[in-house]
Amino acid sequence: MSPQKKKPPKRGKGKRKGFAPDPGFSRRTRYPSEAEVIGVVIRNLGARRMDVLCADQVKRVARIPGRFRRGYRITVNDVVLVEPWDDLSGDRGDITYRYRKNEIRPLSRRYKKELDSLDVEIPRVMEEQP
Repeated sequence: MSPQKKKPPKRGKGKRKGFAPDPGFSRRTRYPSEAEVIGVVIRNLGARRMDVLCADQVKRVARIPGRFRRGYRITVNDVVLVEPWDDLSGDRGDITYRYRKNEIRPLSRRYKKELDSLDVEIPRVMEEQP
């Protein structure tokens, strides 16, 4: 019997860190449902909790649920969707979605009044086409 040589392990591409889509790439923007409110993160409180100023001018302590903890990196000044809790105080909620920079422009077309009340800076991701 001849000894067989070990094959080197196959190296796949795996997760591509730092992947930036083409400038023309567009993703379908998620709009808030009836139970959700648009908000901006004011500060990080730690323990997966954030202070969020919502479009209905209520400052809420929002938490990041377990299903989003590893998937999202939420920082200050991010535009997020908050689902308020049904408790009596009404100043708590869950963060259900974080908008990317290229999703804020389509969101601002439909919800201009809400984003203006929050003083959200709309980034220029792509050049305006006439």
